Amino acid sequence: MQYLKLKVFYNLKAKTLVCILLACLFHGCGTTETDPEIAGEYEFNFRESEHGWEAFFTDYNVGWGDDMELTSDYRSLPEPLNTEDNGHYLSAVNLSDDVKMLLRREVEGLEPNTAYQVNFTVGFATNVPSGCAGIGGAPGEAVNVIADASEIMPEAFLDAENENYFRLNVQHRGGPQEWYQNAILGDIANSRECEAGYEYEIKEVNSEGNPDEVTTNEEGRVWLFFGTRSGFEG
Repeated sequence: MQYLKLKVFYNLKAKTLVCILLACLFHGCGTTETDPEIAGEYEFNFRESEHGWEAFFTDYNVGWGDDMELTSDYRSLPEPLNTEDNGHYLSAVNLSDDVKMLLRREVEGLEPNTAYQVNFTVGFATNVPSGCAGIGGAPGEAVNVIADASEIMPEAFLDAENENYFRLNVQHRGGPQEWYQNAILGDIANSRECEAGYEYEIKEVNSEGNPDEVTTNEEGRVWLFFGTRSGFEG
């Protein structure tokens, strides 16, 4: 079994759920910490390039896209962050009470037909304080950061039981709730109390202790994706 790590940094803004991806590092290490074997290394700096990461949305009703204002872009970071840096921007109004805003990318150069364990670390700037009330759930604790690796491209599909609703194909290949619980890294609530108001802080979440497992295809490729799932509607 080989080991990989994905490290990403992005920004989440309250209410509009803005997601700005700053940097990404994906690398592998061996089965022991003392004698690491690099399985593959992928480093992405989004200050000047999108580096092939693609945004997509799932878990919402067909025809609701316009009302939900599903938006993806590549733009300057907002103040008080460094506005000279750029990043991926994602935004949605969560009318479905379950929207997923995600970024995906296929990586290559790994061993073909090989099983890897993948550990994710996601660091982000969030201005959402802890302990606030919101429609459908708290604006911080009810917005989960999720990440996964897959041998197939993650994408939205129409559920056979409800062809009026887009769902995530990777999640619904097995037990949807089991997948979702395993994919959660944490939430976007920062260390500030709600009464202190909204102010950006850096927060980091990871999958240590619960690594994902994926098998590469015949060309040594695998898909990586991460983002948020929101229960907060306000």
